[in-house]
Amino acid sequence: MTWDEIRLEILEASQTQGAAQHDNIRRNKIAAVEKISGIPLIVYASDFTDIDRAARNGAGLQIQLQDKTGFLQATSDIPDGPLDVLLHSPGGSPAATESIVHLLRARFNPIRFLIPHTSKSAATMLALSGNEVLLGEAAELGPIDPQLQFVTEQRPVSVPARAAIDQFERAGSDINLDPTKLRVWLPIIRQYGPGFLQECHNAIELSETLVTNWLSNYMFNGEPDAPEKARKIAKWLADHNNFNSHSRPVWREQLLELDASMKVRLLQEAGRDFDDAVMALYWAVDVTFNDTDAIKLIEHRNGSAYIQLLRPAVVGPPIPLPPPPSPPPPLIHTPLNRAQRRQQKKGRR
Repeated sequence: MTWDEIRLEILEASQTQGAAQHDNIRRNKIAAVEKISGIPLIVYASDFTDIDRAARNGAGLQIQLQDKTGFLQATSDIPDGPLDVLLHSPGGSPAATESIVHLLRARFNPIRFLIPHTSKSAATMLALSGNEVLLGEAAELGPIDPQLQFVTEQRPVSVPARAAIDQFERAGSDINLDPTKLRVWLPIIRQYGPGFLQECHNAIELSETLVTNWLSNYMFNGEPDAPEKARKIAKWLADHNNFNSHSRPVWREQLLELDASMKVRLLQEAGRDFDDAVMALYWAVDVTFNDTDAIKLIEHRNGSAYIQLLRPAVVGPPIPLPPPPSPPPPLIHTPLNRAQRRQQKKGRR
């Protein structure tokens, strides 16, 4: 099914029922996927591809600690055992991702991540905590190189941790060769602040360590060389210099070139009906974002859901106009008395 077909289905159901049917149609699509797979499914998706909403809601669309509440809610009625997670996210906090993985892994095994469209950065890390990843035909993952923020010229700036480290190293090399270049580099280095370089090293190490451990424990579980394979993949994904941009896509073929034993398959390999059902569910999620104020969904088909709504635009009070200038006082002609008239006559002489 296509996006238009799903939107028409929702529109017709809403007209028949006399109320918006986005939630019901979407949860029916979750049930349809579960019927084919026999595995409980939850959705974790945010509307990050909408530029205006991304600008207005920022971190609210990303993986954050608050999402634990949504995962607890969505999984509350699901028995321990296998779990599928439809994932559509720009990424976010690696620490929050670690908390979510810990939460899910305490109850569910195996876990499959279904990615019909896009999962970047920390969402790629989350996907690689699965025993298996199933991708849509055009789906993409992303690098996991951490991005750090600092404030310069009173505005926040995001910089790849690896790029910052490379810049520090280049500065040191240039200054060693020509000490006069210190005056060129000093304003650049000074803006980062104390401890920033070490934070960059720590952030890269955290991303690599988490993904190495998850791949080793789940996707490569039981394989004798699991730690080495996992470390190679994590290191490659976390190296900014392999991509030159945090927004670059990572394709399934690239991962399989790194290690052909990675359990990263296409959705259609699980069956055409399954592929169609997952894509229909994704379109239902996307139509919900398009038609409503929902910007993040964490839910199961039985109505156990955490839905985050669009943050209203901030409209401040009208700026008061300055009061108009006071008119000049009227000119009042006061008649001269006799003495003033005499004095005036003397002046004329």
